[in-house]
Amino acid sequence: MNPKLVSFKLCPFVQRAVIALEYKAVDYDITYIDLAAPPDWFKQLSPLQRVPILLVDDHVIFESTVINEYIDEAYPNRLHPEDLILRAHDRSWIEFGNACMWHLLDLSVKETEADFDATRGELEEKFDHLETAIVGKPFFNGGNFSLVDASYAPLFQRLAYLDELRPGLLDRARHPGINAWADHLATLDAVRRSTVPEIKSLYLKMLAKRQGFISSFLDTAESGEAAEKSVY
Repeated sequence: MNPKLVSFKLCPFVQRAVIALEYKAVDYDITYIDLAAPPDWFKQLSPLQRVPILLVDDHVIFESTVINEYIDEAYPNRLHPEDLILRAHDRSWIEFGNACMWHLLDLSVKETEADFDATRGELEEKFDHLETAIVGKPFFNGGNFSLVDASYAPLFQRLAYLDELRPGLLDRARHPGINAWADHLATLDAVRRSTVPEIKSLYLKMLAKRQGFISSFLDTAESGEAAEKSVY
């Protein structure tokens, strides 16, 4: 029986697990739910009432980092380094990426330009640290794709959408390594296949609904189109 992911179409944390499964060429199933009105069976299965959860036979695995650790251990072509210290190093930067995700959320809801810019500044400071941690090219660890890459690709994808609306979030002069890394991850088949086709329009609709400062840069026609295409 294939492992089964339970997802919400916009969730970047589920996307991390899909990238790992796709990169390893694992056969899997995926079910999308509406988190605003989750089905009863999901409420019973998910202890934290959030996605992702991974169903393996009669077992429920939750939290994206734990799910990806399971995927890496259960299927061939390990994505974590074999060296114990390097593996711990990667896990640390995956956790760091979780903190960056919260800044991504804040950027979508901050109501004033000052608050938006303050959040952007906090993210840029985090990226200053991340920039120095990148080992080489084209991936975080150099030549080999890892779970760190799977963890950051969803963040970079959404920051690119925000950067299209208000340029400057992805500072190529300040963070050249991060930008080169993000550009390469966006070209990977595993990343391209990790979302629903309408991911960008769904994300823009979400921004419009949240009515944060960034939503003022949405084109009316574009956000309207996104609303029409959104199916949860």
